[in-house]
Amino acid sequence: MNPTETTLILCGGPPNPTNLPLGAGQSNAMVPVNGKPVIGWILDELLFKGIRRATVVVREENTQLRGFVERVYRERMELRIATVRDSGSIVRSMQAGLEGETEPGLVRVVLGDTLIRDSFTGDRDFVYTAEVEDSRRWCVAVTGAVGEVVRLIDKQELDEPPFQALAGYYHLRDGALLRAAVDESVLAGDTELSDVLRRYMAVHPLQAQQAREWFDFGHIDNLVGARRRLLQPRYFNALTINPVLNTITKVSQHTKKLEEELAWFQLLPEELKVLTPRVLATRDAEGNVSVSQEYYGYPTLAELYVYGDLPREIWSSVMRKVLLIHQEFRRHPGELEPEHVHAMYGAKTWDRLDALRGQDPAWQEMLDAPVITYQGRELRNVDVLRDAINRGAERLAGSAPISIIHGDYCFSNILFDVNNQIVRLIDPRGSFGKSGIYGDARYDIAKLRHSLSGLYDFVMADMFDVRREADGSWTSQVYADARLRSLAGDFDRMVAALGYDVNEIRFIEGLLFVSMVPYHHGHPRRQQLLYLTGLTLLNDVL
Repeated sequence: MNPTETTLILCGGPPNPTNLPLGAGQSNAMVPVNGKPVIGWILDELLFKGIRRATVVVREENTQLRGFVERVYRERMELRIATVRDSGSIVRSMQAGLEGETEPGLVRVVLGDTLIRDSFTGDRDFVYTAEVEDSRRWCVAVTGAVGEVVRLIDKQELDEPPFQALAGYYHLRDGALLRAAVDESVLAGDTELSDVLRRYMAVHPLQAQQAREWFDFGHIDNLVGARRRLLQPRYFNALTINPVLNTITKVSQHTKKLEEELAWFQLLPEELKVLTPRVLATRDAEGNVSVSQEYYGYPTLAELYVYGDLPREIWSSVMRKVLLIHQEFRRHPGELEPEHVHAMYGAKTWDRLDALRGQDPAWQEMLDAPVITYQGRELRNVDVLRDAINRGAERLAGSAPISIIHGDYCFSNILFDVNNQIVRLIDPRGSFGKSGIYGDARYDIAKLRHSLSGLYDFVMADMFDVRREADGSWTSQVYADARLRSLAGDFDRMVAALGYDVNEIRFIEGLLFVSMVPYHHGHPRRQQLLYLTGLTLLNDVL
């Protein structure tokens, strides 16, 4: 039997509450960073490097982490889950991870709170190191003249910083020796990874290599910096962060989106600007627009909803808070021609569906079917519903309560400090049929509902399964906690108490789901579930 390459991701240690944001759940590996948990960043990096086989070591009781890994990555890579029964040492986690390997060759060891984007290849044994100032929180590597590790010092106060800390990746080519070193360490009662490495180093020297792209999620101060550095631009050409001034700058070229967003911030009444980051804007000689705003490290409600562990009563408080903000917006009525409202619900929907038809012949076939069977229920398809949708759009246009709206008032655009109930709103739409701050207030409520009841953010996190059965029918399952699903009824009662017709909100929500499908080209499974969710809502209310 040939030796196998093994990649161990160690997530079996106890959570450190001093390093976990409130509501982060059971594990540092599940702390959300810009819409994705730490373990997701690690596994995606392995896939990017061409590594498609890994063992994730978790605590037996950590069902959240195990469930996420199995559900989201099971079809993308060959994963094995190894469990440890107690919140034991990292050495026992390594032992559990290696137990299933009959003939280990190269072993890559990755700590579950670390992302390293440097190469994981090499023809010698090495560890990555990174420069730190505080030796008390790290295992420090002392190196020789040619970069070989000559000594490891665990979490002691040392003089003369900076220090070279072990960064969380270990490239060990002799799996048999590593397993023996782990077993010896367990028998000796050793608990630190450095104990294993010392035994390994006695036979094979370790080279220290400086990590160029290292993201540490295991310490709260470094987590903040990692979150900033990993920000991904959405609609813009580039995002940059000034860590001293705590500002984020968006740069865009020849786009209306950024100009509409900027105008929204500038036109917002002064008393509402406290709900948004402060804004500075510039335009260079080439016409490029850049917008600088205060940067807030608060998690989004989407991150808390999908990956958090907040109780139902906290979510009830959150819902009341975002609806109170909505009511503040409603205190500022405006004017908008009915044809602009109708365009948002009618023309936009059909334009988007026409675009979807052109993306793939499979969508042409699916949209042309008069009936789609989903979850055992026959649903009238959009062409059958066309007249009813158009009549519904006309009713909405004729009864729209026009006020200031955010325009994209969904969980991913609401930053929320749970400890202090502080909200900051980001990425407004800036138009509703035409540019401006006014729109149909019901649209913002429908956006909230599509996150809370429609579980949109779970779909974006790939926390679902959707499939077409042999008979052509469709089934799906979204992996949301039952306690979150129970919030839908609470939210609808709150919305009704504000005077809204819940069926109107659900109709708008259905239009949102079906019209967003072409924007998710490249993610066919997400597209399928988004469409089926929207079609279900439309059948419910029409």
